[in-house]
Amino acid sequence: TVQAQILRLLRDRARASQMAMMLITHDLGVIAQMAEQVVVMYAGRIVEQGATAEVLRHPQHPYTRGLIDSRPVPGERRRRLYSIPGHLPAGCAFAGRCERATARCREAIPPLLGDRQRAACFYSEFAEVTA
Repeated sequence: TVQAQILRLLRDRARASQMAMMLITHDLGVIAQMAEQVVVMYAGRIVEQGATAEVLRHPQHPYTRGLIDSRPVPGERRRRLYSIPGHLPAGCAFAGRCERATARCREAIPPLLGDRQRAACFYSEFAEVTA
């Protein structure tokens, strides 16, 4: 109920201001209620895009299908939720493409460090200050 009130408030404010609104979420129920268009991203890349009703009704990418299948269905309390198989590699997601990457980068996820500007890198100047 609180979520519905907040979403209604956002929609009303956007309409009153004649502004577009971009929502970033894994909640396909929110997408179905709020968005005319949807962009599905995986690992920072667009994997599917189109009219929300079409994408949710006929997903073409396996990740979109996985998101749809993993949502709870009202009234089906005993159904085990689908989980997308696989895993992301350990460590920094950018390590395979980074000229500064070391074994440490491939083994551990660097923390987000800094104050006004932050970076998740073991070798940023922010990491050197806190080390």
